[in-house]
Amino acid sequence: MNESAPINTVDTSEPVTSRDGPVAENATAEEVTQINKERFIPVSRFAVIDRVHRQENWPEEEFGDIKYLLNYLAAWRHQSYTEQLFKLKEAYLPFSPDRDTVQVLNYSRQQMDEKRQRLVASLKSMVIQANYTEITEADINAYFEAQSPYGLKLKVDLDEFDELLLFSRGSSTRVFRKRDWRWLYLRKSETVEPIFQRLFLLIKLKPQSARIEEIMRAESCTQEKAQSILKKKRRNLPENATSDHVYLKLFKNINQSDLEMLFPNTEVEFRLFDKVRLGVTAGGGTLASVMGTATKVLAATNPIALAGALAGLIGVIFRQVMKFFNQRNVYMMVLAQNLYFHNLANNRGVLTLLSDRAEEEDIKEDLLLYTYLCQYDVPKGQLFMAKRAIESYIKSEFDVYVDYDIDDALSRLDRDGLIVQDAEEVLSVIRPREAIAILENKWINCIRERSDSGDMQVVKPETA
Repeated sequence: MNESAPINTVDTSEPVTSRDGPVAENATAEEVTQINKERFIPVSRFAVIDRVHRQENWPEEEFGDIKYLLNYLAAWRHQSYTEQLFKLKEAYLPFSPDRDTVQVLNYSRQQMDEKRQRLVASLKSMVIQANYTEITEADINAYFEAQSPYGLKLKVDLDEFDELLLFSRGSSTRVFRKRDWRWLYLRKSETVEPIFQRLFLLIKLKPQSARIEEIMRAESCTQEKAQSILKKKRRNLPENATSDHVYLKLFKNINQSDLEMLFPNTEVEFRLFDKVRLGVTAGGGTLASVMGTATKVLAATNPIALAGALAGLIGVIFRQVMKFFNQRNVYMMVLAQNLYFHNLANNRGVLTLLSDRAEEEDIKEDLLLYTYLCQYDVPKGQLFMAKRAIESYIKSEFDVYVDYDIDDALSRLDRDGLIVQDAEEVLSVIRPREAIAILENKWINCIRERSDSGDMQVVKPETA
């Protein structure tokens, strides 16, 4: 490969910016820290193949082989994830809230708990492979404290969940416009809100009996009182929601201050402004009506006039009470609309989408590392230089800055037999034509093994 190929360049002359804006004033790629860097590569595999497969960057005798090899390697990764997805769907079936098949196999509670733990561990591994970053419970509570740009005040009790995983991928910003009271609501003000481009959520409710015991200990109350408290806490959950199910959700473009919207037990509360406004209007109107009705009652000389005055008072009180419910309905409508337009997938559909995203990230990482090692041999102790070079290449070609996961890519290429390490621990790769032969042989062995076992979950790449 030509030594002038852009992937071998480490550019330290330009300020580094993330998708959220500048990392630091006058910061360079050599000085930048891990802040604002993500392992997610926001570029498609097709764009990566197109950029690295340039004729001027390859010897003439290898140019015809390299694109074939890159596509072949991508297909081999797809086969691996096809097998993983098949096993993951089977593992998720006992916990799926959307299953439409008969439950044939019966398991004990201990067996179900063990299966659930393995499922959660497998899902967590898949999400990490898709280059998502975990949001810890401490982070969740910090986001809960932030003010929502939609004017919603939400409350979520995290103690309701036996299992809770929340991962994000891709951070950006969005301009939010709303009418400003400072301009008498005639003009809109703009605020820039940080968002998560993708969010993964896994939750499992605690069994009712276990949750009641927790409430009894926490509140020092009787079982009947604890049951009443739990019923109130779960009043917003649908009737078919059960602790036997594991719920999976994928969302897009969620405000970081709106994480509460994602949980099924979210409670909408009134903001202080709404309480004051409704209190003034409702209280003032009701007081005036009471005084007016009292005057009419004192002046009434017949039962019909008295009944009319009382009916009018009841109507005024009913109208003021309905203002509270109408305001709450407005909040719920905003909540429902945002979830409707930001929902990507649910339950089993999440498995397929996650597998596809994890496969895509692996392919991009592998293609970039293989291409780099085709150009230069790298001492094992200096892998960080290759990492920096690849990050610099991604920045120069696609104008994005990432934390490239070189160790992950290296382990996969090594497992496939495409990495060579000499006695001095200098790393290189098998050249394209020989690498194609290695992958061809792996496909033949894979098909033979599946044929012998009766499992034909194999999709041979079209490029082969």
